[in-house]
Amino acid sequence: GRESGEGAPWTNMLVEGDNLGVLKALVELKGSGGLASSDGTPGVRLVYIDPPFATNLSYRARGGRWSGSGGGDRMAFDDRLTGAEFIEFLRKRLILIREVLTPGGSVFVHLDWKMAHYVRVMMDEVFGAGNFRNEIVWHYGGRGAKAVSGQFSRNHDTILWYGGPGGGERVFNRVYTERRFAKGEGGFRQDERGRWFKTAPRGDYTDESVEALEREGRIHRTRSGKVRIKYFLREEGERLVEDRLVGDVWDDIPDAMHLPRAERTGYPTQKPERLLCRVIEAASMPGDLVLDAFCGAGTTLAAAEKLGRRWIGVDSGRLALHTAEKRLLGLERSVDPASPRKRYGRSPAPFVVFSAAGRGARAEPPGAPGAPDGPDCRFERSDGFCELRLTGPLEALSSVMIDPDYGGGVFNTAEFFDGDDVRDRRGVVRVGRAGASAAALLTDIHGVSRIVKRLP
Repeated sequence: GRESGEGAPWTNMLVEGDNLGVLKALVELKGSGGLASSDGTPGVRLVYIDPPFATNLSYRARGGRWSGSGGGDRMAFDDRLTGAEFIEFLRKRLILIREVLTPGGSVFVHLDWKMAHYVRVMMDEVFGAGNFRNEIVWHYGGRGAKAVSGQFSRNHDTILWYGGPGGGERVFNRVYTERRFAKGEGGFRQDERGRWFKTAPRGDYTDESVEALEREGRIHRTRSGKVRIKYFLREEGERLVEDRLVGDVWDDIPDAMHLPRAERTGYPTQKPERLLCRVIEAASMPGDLVLDAFCGAGTTLAAAEKLGRRWIGVDSGRLALHTAEKRLLGLERSVDPASPRKRYGRSPAPFVVFSAAGRGARAEPPGAPGAPDGPDCRFERSDGFCELRLTGPLEALSSVMIDPDYGGGVFNTAEFFDGDDVRDRRGVVRVGRAGASAAALLTDIHGVSRIVKRLP
């Protein structure tokens, strides 16, 4: 496990259940000293939530990726609350989130145009208007309104950032993006010491400030004598790198439609890891505790794990829990946020999967020693198709995942079958393909089993 606060043991948690009840339990856990940030401050340092958007729609996972080769999409969640019902639904949860935060902790609420203005007024009430930090515009681009729609295209979401009450020291780490230029491009110059720089107007710098900057070699005077401020660029080989401070408009992160293939889960409403990495890096420190109460595809949890934070994820949807769990167990082959061209180099720390109404068990990478036995299974050919046949008790089976080319290490799920599907088919499910190294990963209703069966 990890360490929490002042040396208490900690294991990350993935919880299935209504987040209202889970948040109440977390408030109690904070009161008993079970939740603490890296400096020992009681509570959760950062909460990010991406709740339903009051669309009055149902969402399904795309294609057959999560429903097996039998066809049809898998139900993910209903987004049926609108208007005052939606606001009251969110208010109850934000009150508990306020209580679970550390003094000076942060909450980020991700919304779109339909409810963001109402939620901001409500959050002024819950957290206090003085604790409002930013209205962040995530301008993802890439979508356009139809020519006949009679409106400008809607190409952004809103993320409301509030600080928790209590007067604790607020964590805020400045975040920068990089722009790269070939030397000789962009109108950059070199000073007498060979440093590349750009300039900006003096603005409201006082004479005393200008004198101090001149002593640092940061003043450039034009031919007409005007004072301009130098900003230096880094050199990397034949290129110049400009570090730009991120403001409250984030227009450099495309939406999920443009995710790299390796990051796509098929889960609806998935957000990019880059977006969550930015939130986590800005408002928490390594070792801090991060909570996502609508964790969906597990993006917050994956980003927190990679950035060295501890985490808690909650969702009421079974598909969401399966998606997040699979993603976390496969982190070793994912992208490293510090070096996007490199792979993340290690498996996640063990985490616990809980049912809010049941018991929990430690989740280990597939094939971990000591995993309990479950139903037996084998692949068979029948009428030109490949079938997986499970024998033995199926009552507690939650899911079956198939890796047609399992080579050990990370289990790469190609097909997913819900336990109900398997029981309805009396333990026989048709799979797309299965080679000599095919494997099945069986999970029970409590997330207890983490069993890989190599099958001939």
